[in-house]
Amino acid sequence: MTLRGIRAMIWDLDGALVDTMPDIVNALRAAACAVGYGELTDEQTSDKVGGGALNAITAIFGEEHQRFIEPALDHFRTYYSEHCADESRLYPGIIDVLNHFNGNVRCALATAKIRTAVLKLLDSLNVLEYFDYLVTADDMQRMKPDPQCIEMILEHFSIYDPSEATIIGDMKTDIQAGLAAGVHTVGVTYGYGKACDLRAFGPDLLVDSPLELMDAIRWD
Repeated sequence: MTLRGIRAMIWDLDGALVDTMPDIVNALRAAACAVGYGELTDEQTSDKVGGGALNAITAIFGEEHQRFIEPALDHFRTYYSEHCADESRLYPGIIDVLNHFNGNVRCALATAKIRTAVLKLLDSLNVLEYFDYLVTADDMQRMKPDPQCIEMILEHFSIYDPSEATIIGDMKTDIQAGLAAGVHTVGVTYGYGKACDLRAFGPDLLVDSPLELMDAIRWD
């Protein structure tokens, strides 16, 4: 299947555009130590990317250690803003994809990451200039799977027919948000989400590599 007549590509960041796992895990570990919780195990930090820092930290500490959540979140945000680009890398082929669509399709980002970290990360990876609009955790009241971030982007681009846009993400929440907004949905299997979870929500397309997007999405 090929998606045609696409005017806007809406990217998720973690797991779709950038492999951010190492820096997020390092920040979670630093936050846990800073508040006196101690070292986190690999099991505690696994599957914690996507959905924002609050969700990740709440999942780690749970009901038993609620007192750590707020101070850990504050420390995480400070630490991560400074170290978000230490080890994070673009997925192979992303630059080719961004160049392919540049000038033909509007490019936006919809992420639960805080804006300071997003700007530093994209700038350090030399891709900030490719994005016409960014929606971050600072801009949203409701995170994915709520479609608010997508609706904000469509309004900004003056796109009144949602079928002229597509979201690209690695998590089921990306697909759910896209379906709720009425845009096309592309699930990527090279990120942190599971292909079976993506497939369960019926995305228009599943791709195993960023390079497949150049044939799967067309602006004509």
